[in-house]
Amino acid sequence: MSKLFYKAMIEDVQNNKCSEVEVENLLNFYEYAVKRMATTVARKSWFELRDFWNTKKNRINHFSLMIERVDILGQDQWWGTFEYNNKSLKVKATLEKN
Repeated sequence: MSKLFYKAMIEDVQNNKCSEVEVENLLNFYEYAVKRMATTVARKSWFELRDFWNTKKNRINHFSLMIERVDILGQDQWWGTFEYNNKSLKVKATLEKN
């Protein structure tokens, strides 16, 4: 089964000055990014959210995302950091089968 059909499980979130709406939209984007990265061999990626069509509508297009795949005791975790000016959101997630 392709990891595109897995569900991203958010394990930890550390919010620094992001609004609740931004956090919700960033977490939705994070699930999308984790699923896409899981299908590649990449270990670390960096994105400008303005490059994605739906981020402007969700008002998160000014953020950047750095995401890294980390092996913790044989399980892949994805650690990501969204940043914009003095705002940041750090997220840790895993993927689970639906």
